[in-house]
Amino acid sequence: MPRRIRIYAVASVLAMALNLSCVRPETWRGIVVAPEDRCSEYLPDDYRNSRSLEAEIVAEIGQIYGPYTGRCFSSAEETDLEHIVARSEAHDSGMCGENLEALEARKAFANDPLNLTLASPHVNRVAKRDRDAAEWMPDENQCWFADRIVQVRRKHGLTIDRREADALERVLSECQSFEMDIYPCPATEDPESSQPAESAP
Repeated sequence: MPRRIRIYAVASVLAMALNLSCVRPETWRGIVVAPEDRCSEYLPDDYRNSRSLEAEIVAEIGQIYGPYTGRCFSSAEETDLEHIVARSEAHDSGMCGENLEALEARKAFANDPLNLTLASPHVNRVAKRDRDAAEWMPDENQCWFADRIVQVRRKHGLTIDRREADALERVLSECQSFEMDIYPCPATEDPESSQPAESAP
């Protein structure tokens, strides 16, 4: 091969490599779109959260209330703390590193109130489980739910796959508000208030 042709061929290959290295990843609403990748084993203990956060969530909502169903509960013992973006989903969306920084990121994610809400054990453990928004949507508060997913993924630098991004876009494009709809819970009667008053002596 003549020298001039060889130089041209090498230059073309280098130019192609440079162009490929400059290609920016696809993004959706500020989130990198990429296939899920489990680059290390998912260990639930790496994503353990404090049960004390439940009181913070109840205080934020103002009552013991499950936004996915619009259901009120008489006690926090009837609910689970539910991760809006599931822990295993986060693991496969950029948190599967094995260094100390990744372990700290997993702990912060698991205990972030932005990603926590209340749900009945059936909804948390059976209906939703580790499904993403392309596989499961709540009956109530879909706009709030979809917006929270976007906020959480942005905050923690998580990626999103194209299927979930499309499912969320279909919801978000129809939303007028991203506030949580909270239906008032019936007041619980104080047992002592129902006792007949004693007659004055």
